[in-house]
Amino acid sequence: MKETALRSNLLAFVALVVASSLAAQSPKANLYTRLEITTSFTTVILNSNIRVDGDSGAGTDIDAESDLGLASSKLEPRFAVRWRPGHRHELEFGYQFARRSAEHVIDRDITFGDSTFHAGANVGTKLNSDMAFFVYRYAFVAKPRTQVGLAVGLGALFLNSALDALGSGGQVQFSQSDNVTGPVGSIGAYGRFLSGDRWSWEADARYVKVNVDRFDARVGEGGGAVRYAASSRMLIEGGYGLTAIKVDIAKTRNNGPGSRSGMLKYSLQNVRLGVVFIL
Repeated sequence: MKETALRSNLLAFVALVVASSLAAQSPKANLYTRLEITTSFTTVILNSNIRVDGDSGAGTDIDAESDLGLASSKLEPRFAVRWRPGHRHELEFGYQFARRSAEHVIDRDITFGDSTFHAGANVGTKLNSDMAFFVYRYAFVAKPRTQVGLAVGLGALFLNSALDALGSGGQVQFSQSDNVTGPVGSIGAYGRFLSGDRWSWEADARYVKVNVDRFDARVGEGGGAVRYAASSRMLIEGGYGLTAIKVDIAKTRNNGPGSRSGMLKYSLQNVRLGVVFIL
């Protein structure tokens, strides 16, 4: 009887040790990781209206998708790095690619800068609108399973646009281009929450209206994500983000690249699936 009891206690102890070991190896979601690097494939959903004025007057308000035949969605990469220097503080840096080109026969006259493209013309269009972003977050609530606080976003929209009048055989007859780097920013709130041991979710919303140099801008940003801890060093992330921008651009005194006045109404939605590496 004593040997049986001893054997049972020994087996129970071994089972407890094994269970504890397996539990220790099981990955768990954590809202306070020190350093993360995220790579994502995103379906960017774009809606762009742009006007580039010339020296002689205002240009045409162009709907990039319907007037120029640019795709409204495209698969693009996105990269982000999050670093937590303290328990309540976090810095995030990232870059979203958004680059499109198309050939299209336009059905109305379009003035872009100092050039007019007439209805029926075959036009080659390039519109790159990459975004670099930075977000500072401060957690007013910093509990193990809940994090809520202030979010301040800064960034830049790199707008590179060009229209080419194409002749037979795709030869460029004449071209008009403009490059503008516009600052963007927003302020708001964010929240992160654990759901079970492996799941977490997060959301944020920010807005600002600001005048910087010759840019009069209104910016709204927001989104959310769900994360699954696949291992102690890797998470799977599915997310959604929205950036909506309305910018009026005043003319500069010089005539160099990016000196023209104009207007940009731009929205970028991203539906993403990515991998988060915890370092």
